[in-house]
Amino acid sequence: MSNKTVAIIGAMECEVELLHDLLKDSQKIEESRFEIYKGTVGEHTVIIAKSGVGKVAAACCTQFIADKFKPDYIINTGVAGGIGDGLSVGDIVIATELVQHDFDVTVLGYAKGYMCTGHDSDKPTRFYSDKNLIDEFELVAKGVMSEGKVHKGVVASGDIFIGSYEKKKELKELFNATVAEMEGCAIAQASYLNDIPCVIIRAVSDLADGTAAESLSEFEQKSAHISASIIKRMLEDL
Repeated sequence: MSNKTVAIIGAMECEVELLHDLLKDSQKIEESRFEIYKGTVGEHTVIIAKSGVGKVAAACCTQFIADKFKPDYIINTGVAGGIGDGLSVGDIVIATELVQHDFDVTVLGYAKGYMCTGHDSDKPTRFYSDKNLIDEFELVAKGVMSEGKVHKGVVASGDIFIGSYEKKKELKELFNATVAEMEGCAIAQASYLNDIPCVIIRAVSDLADGTAAESLSEFEQKSAHISASIIKRMLEDL
């Protein structure tokens, strides 16, 4: 594809700072409280945004970008806690589908994660990454990574840092979650509402267990670097 506008969103500085040097003719956008930079990579216009942590911040940032820049694609990069079997710190997970694990109207008889959409109330509401972008990221990731594995699976988002075995087990049983984090599904939902194809990728920074906080502190920079390297290569190859 050529002459596209691609928006890249990360919650934290470590998730986007490595991408800034990729931009040519970079300029900072001063119109919002989000940290947003605009530049070019080859023929493409690229928007890099730091949204802040959590679903509300992520959704608001996505909507701001959709309104102001009309991107052709949205990429969400960051770190996550591993939930599924066979994951290791440093692995990459590409979201095929996403749920909001803390959306809870079960007292009304609905499934956990059902978002009052008016249909399929016995199932959690799911949003999806674009299949073409999934395939492209998978191909690039496998070519870039010298260590770690590339997985595809369910990303469970919620305004909770998952750090206990009990919560990890619950997310696996209820949603078949591969990883847990705090923004992805909100970005996927906002992208869906704006008819913008998106892809959510996560580098595993911890295993969402009793050692999660220590592991995140030690590995978040390394994990974010892996995600950024994949995005850089993908943009260069477009």
